[in-house]
Amino acid sequence: MITAGTTFGSDVDDIDALVDDPLELVQQWLPPHEGELRPLAALSTVGLDGIPSLRHVLISDRDATGVYFHTDSASTKVAEIAANPVAAMAVAWPEVGRQLVVRGIVEQVSAAEAAAVYRERSRYLQLLAWLNTHENAHLPVEARHHLWAEFSDAHPALDPPERWVGFRLRPVTLTFWRGDPIGQSTRQHYTLADGRWSGRILAG
Repeated sequence: MITAGTTFGSDVDDIDALVDDPLELVQQWLPPHEGELRPLAALSTVGLDGIPSLRHVLISDRDATGVYFHTDSASTKVAEIAANPVAAMAVAWPEVGRQLVVRGIVEQVSAAEAAAVYRERSRYLQLLAWLNTHENAHLPVEARHHLWAEFSDAHPALDPPERWVGFRLRPVTLTFWRGDPIGQSTRQHYTLADGRWSGRILAG
C-alpha cells in the first residue's frame, strides 16, 4: 500500500499560474489506476450524528470527472454517504511539499466499473473485501488467521463480493497547496459554478 507520503506528482511543474481546468492538474498529481499500489487519502463525510467523520481510503483512480474510491457497502461511510452524499478528500506528499484537497458530491459507480477495480487489487485486498466483517472481527486472532488461510486456499480466484461498491467524488472545489522550503507556501483554490471553474491564489 502506498501512503500519503509517496512521491506521486513530484515531477509536476510548480503552479504559480492558475489553470483553466484544475481537473487536468488533478490527473497530473494523481497516478492512473495501473496496479495495486495506490495513494492513501483522508476521506471526510458527515456523520449520522452531524459530526464530521474521517478515515483513510485508497484512491482507486481519477479522470476528468473526479476521484474514485471503493469500499464495503456495509461500512459506516457508505451509510453516511447515503444520508448525505457529500465528502472531502485530502492527500499529501510531504517530501515534495504538496497537498490536494477535494470537496464535492459523491456518486456511486456501476457494478461493472467497481468489479474492474477489484480485479486490479492485490490478493490481500481481494481477500479482505470478502473477510473483513463484524462477525470475523470478534473471533480470536488464531481463528481469524485460520479462516483467512482456509478461505484463500478454497478460492484461488475471486470475484468481488456483492457488498463491494465504488464511488466517484465529483469536485465542486479543488485546492492545490504547494510548500516552499525557503519561502511562503501558497494555494490555488478553484470553485465550480454553472459548469465553469474559477480560481484564485491564496496564502498557504
